Amino acid sequence: MSESDWLDHISIDWDDFDSASRISGEIVRHLAADRALLRRMVREAQQDEHLRPLAEKHYELTYIVLYDALDRGLRIRLHRFTKGLEDIPHNHRFSFSSALLAGSYVHTIFDLERPEDAAPGRPLWTLDQPEGTHEGTSVRELATTGLRPALATVQSAGSSYTLHHSTIHKTAMPDETAFSVFCRGPAQKPCALQLQPDSQSYLWKFGRANETPDVLAARGLSDDEYRAFITMLEEADVI
Repeated sequence: MSESDWLDHISIDWDDFDSASRISGEIVRHLAADRALLRRMVREAQQDEHLRPLAEKHYELTYIVLYDALDRGLRIRLHRFTKGLEDIPHNHRFSFSSALLAGSYVHTIFDLERPEDAAPGRPLWTLDQPEGTHEGTSVRELATTGLRPALATVQSAGSSYTLHHSTIHKTAMPDETAFSVFCRGPAQKPCALQLQPDSQSYLWKFGRANETPDVLAARGLSDDEYRAFITMLEEADVI
């Protein structure tokens, strides 16, 4: 019997955002409260031929996948956000709920500034799309002149929230490493937006089907990296 069997009877319809927010929020809060269950799911995922390859490392974030049933509206991940780093403002292809397990981060939500809202003469940001990130599809230009912070909060252990896929946000970890459990839905659009304020540019983040093998391989976790990730979870008393 798998530790995730209780999830096999759950379906989430993300077109009903209020209902999806409630159900996915209950899932992440339940996992945050039951660390023994979370630990067993981590160990199962390490040996699972489907879940193990879905783990990824990024500049500020590493995650493993604990459960995958996007056909029923859910995929559950466990995240580690590295102290001293921050991501760039972005949205997602999917909506999600997240619960903080340990540590904290500054969570900022942004409004996108359109040319008609900007001061006269402000330049448009430019598209900077890396090679290998949009195979078999095209990218479009976006008319924006920048971002405005709309809300900043400190998320810490015990807090949770749900975010719609259209919302632009970022996380920053100035003081400590943070860990969270994350329940996402299926992709509701082909690509997400990533913004780079330092260069006043942006790019589109597609799913795996539109990325080259080299791009995917660079994000994958080796066996040693996966084991080290679990060790970090144990040392931080996350599991």
